[in-house]
Amino acid sequence: MPSLRHAFLLNAVRELGRSVPDIVRARTSWDVCLERIRETCASTLGMEYDTLARFDARSVVGLFAHPEQARILARLVDERARLCEAHGLYAEALADSLYAGQLLMCSRARFGLPRDARAADVLEREAGTPTPLLMEE
Repeated sequence: MPSLRHAFLLNAVRELGRSVPDIVRARTSWDVCLERIRETCASTLGMEYDTLARFDARSVVGLFAHPEQARILARLVDERARLCEAHGLYAEALADSLYAGQLLMCSRARFGLPRDARAADVLEREAGTPTPLLMEE
């Protein structure tokens, strides 16, 4: 059973890696980009983006069995923040950026720093370099 979960997570991370360039290219169109983010969330995590985004970060991370899942959602939330910024919705961009950071913080608190750091490496390797909003201090 653990190997099945591991295979699911690797497929989810690879799916995110395939989807991120499409999301970035679609950033000029609000509706198209938002739909791509929703589709990617459903295909990688098996949950609806809009539902997950309504709960606090600690509760959402509590739903996940692995830190990679929290990092995938944080990446998608960060992509939405970049979409909001591109369309001049700075308050929403800031709120999404803050939520992405909270997801990462809660992931580290729940899974521990070594597991979360490994999850970051896997995500970066498969999905590409992290977006600047998650890297700013």
